[in-house]
Amino acid sequence: MDMEAGKTLTNEEVIRELLELLKKNAMKEQANDVFEICSYVDGLEKKIDSMTEELTNMQNQIKEMQEDTLVNNAKKALSEAQERLNTRCEQIKSQVLEVKEQVKFTAKSIVDEAKVKGRAALYRVSEFLGIKNKLLNIRENVRGAIRTTDKDIAKTALLGKGLREAGQTAANAFRTFADKPEVDYSQKEQKHPITKAVLAPMKAVKKMLVSMELHLDASIDKLDNLAMNVQLDKEKHMENAKTKEQTEPERVEAERVEAEIVYSPMVAEPQEYQYNADAFEARGVDEVKQEAAHKEVSKVRADKAR
Repeated sequence: MDMEAGKTLTNEEVIRELLELLKKNAMKEQANDVFEICSYVDGLEKKIDSMTEELTNMQNQIKEMQEDTLVNNAKKALSEAQERLNTRCEQIKSQVLEVKEQVKFTAKSIVDEAKVKGRAALYRVSEFLGIKNKLLNIRENVRGAIRTTDKDIAKTALLGKGLREAGQTAANAFRTFADKPEVDYSQKEQKHPITKAVLAPMKAVKKMLVSMELHLDASIDKLDNLAMNVQLDKEKHMENAKTKEQTEPERVEAERVEAEIVYSPMVAEPQEYQYNADAFEARGVDEVKQEAAHKEVSKVRADKAR
């Protein structure tokens, strides 16, 4: 499968759907982490494509180098160096494709479950941590390629220097034979065709490999960050749920007590009350009646005494 023919992860429908679900469920930090991880993988793909292009160019340049005895002896070594880099590049490409497929598979699984179970299923984005070992393996492969490329660059530079000096020596030998003065090539900056054909592409590949290593470092850190953000969000929601669970009984009890309170007017014994002039008049009548009764009793007693 050619990487150019495939979609980038950030343009995959399932990735976009997952990012949208995360944002809708107030998981913006996790959405950003997932997006950046996918962007790093996309970046690795692009760099591998550029490396493949440089290595193909190197191979063509080696084939087109001018035929002579010295160069012919070097071409085999240079071709072997190019093939080593190309093999390593193909290995890295295969590893990156595996990561890409795992990311898509995991994203689809999470999206499908989230549609059924809701927000809780989105905590599964921490499962992207499963690609960490693959990224670590890719990084180790990249670092090995950097070490190999450094050695090949150094050997190619020495080879170019040797071929250049050999050519200059041969040129001066012919000048001497033709009774012409020798040329001091140390005062002239000259580059052997190998520099353009092999050394420049090798240095370009080395630069891309270093950039890939930085991308891998960042993506691995981002995976750890995603796992941490998921855990923090989970703990936060558990704490909120616990607080709600503790206050719910108190709310229910308050509502129960409220419902049991009966608001009714106080009922007093029947009794008539009179105020002001009426009360005073009624009080006076009672006193007159009592006084008359007292006099009647006194009169009766007096009659009996006679």
